[in-house]
Amino acid sequence: MKKHHLFSLLFTAFVLLGCGDNAEHFINWDSDNNGTLEVTNTSNKDIVVFHGQVPNKNTIMGGVRAQTTKNFDVSKYVSDFSTGGWMILRGMTRDEFNNNELNLSAAKVEFSAMATYRAGQRYRITIDYNFTGDNAFRVTNNSEFGLELRRNSPEGEKIAYLPKLSVNNVIYTQTTEAITLFPVYVFYNRGTQTVTTLNATSLFESVTVAPRPATGPSVQTYVLPNNLTLTWANILSTLTSPVAYIRVINNVPNQAAYFTNATATTFKSQSGYDAIGSGEPLDFEVEATEEGMSINLVATLYGGRIPVPVRYRDDTYNPVIRNGYEYEVSIDLYGLANEESSYSAVIREVKKRSLSDQLESL
Repeated sequence: MKKHHLFSLLFTAFVLLGCGDNAEHFINWDSDNNGTLEVTNTSNKDIVVFHGQVPNKNTIMGGVRAQTTKNFDVSKYVSDFSTGGWMILRGMTRDEFNNNELNLSAAKVEFSAMATYRAGQRYRITIDYNFTGDNAFRVTNNSEFGLELRRNSPEGEKIAYLPKLSVNNVIYTQTTEAITLFPVYVFYNRGTQTVTTLNATSLFESVTVAPRPATGPSVQTYVLPNNLTLTWANILSTLTSPVAYIRVINNVPNQAAYFTNATATTFKSQSGYDAIGSGEPLDFEVEATEEGMSINLVATLYGGRIPVPVRYRDDTYNPVIRNGYEYEVSIDLYGLANEESSYSAVIREVKKRSLSDQLESL
C-alpha cells in the first residue's frame, strides 16, 4: 500500500509539474512545406500564433521558434481558401501560453497582423522584435475600417493590425522613445481577392505615441481617427487610392527578378515578397498621382547586374502611372542570357480599379 501510495503521489507531481508541456500538445512547431503563409519571427522568444481576434485553444495555428521562419497551411483554418479571403492573426510568447493555459484571454498578446490568402498565392508577414517587449501604448480604432499601424510613414513597417471598432488594443515595444504612427485604412476587394490600402478625406492622420512600462500607470490610449463622424456610408464617395497597382510577371527561366525604381529602391509586393520567382506573378503598390506621373521603373536580374527598364510596347520609357489604376508588367528573355539587350519589361494599363462596389470593410 505504501508503495502504491508513493507511486500515486509521484505520478500526480509529474502531471502537475509537466502541465505546461502537456498543454503544448496543441502546438505544432514544424513548418508545413505546402504552407502558403510564411511567418518570420525576428524576436528572441518562441511565439504561438492564433487566427481570429481572440486567442483560444480552438484557434491555435502553431508556433514559430525564435529567430526562425515557418510556413503555415492556411487551408486548414478557412473554408474559402480556393477563392481567397483575409484573416486576423494574433500571437503570444510560449511562456505566456503556458502560464495562461486555462484562461488565454488574460495572456499578453504581443503580435497582431492581417493576412490575405488564396490557393496558389503566397503571403509573408514578420513578427518584429522591436514590437514585442515590456513597454506599451494602447490604440482605439473608432472607425468602420480595418486599420494598419505603420511606423514613420504610410509605407513604413507594419506594426499592428486593428479590426474596425476595436477598443484599447495594447501594442508592445522594446523602447520608451516616442514613435510616429501612420494609420493606413485597409479594405478587402472581393473581385480581385486582394487587400487594398486607401486614402479618404481627412483619414490619414499621423499620431506620435509615447510608450511606457506596460505594468505601470502611465500607459496612454490614442484614438483614431480624430473625426468620429466618418462612417462607411458617407465616405465611399470620397475614396481615392494612394497608389497604383502593378502586377509583375517574371517569365525569365531559372532567375528571380526584382522590381525597382530609378534610385534602385526595391519595391515589396502586397504578399510581403520582394523577389519575383521565375514564372511567378506578384502585385506591387507604387505611389503616383491621380493625374498621372512619369516613373522610371526597372526590373533587375542576376543580383542587379542586368537592369531592364520598364517601357511601353512602342519603346517609350518612363511610363505614366496613375493612382487607382491596374497595370501589368511582363519580364521576358528573347536571346542569350548574358546579353542585357536580350531582356525586356513591357508595361500595359489594364483598367481603373473599381472601389465602392467591390470593397468590404475589414
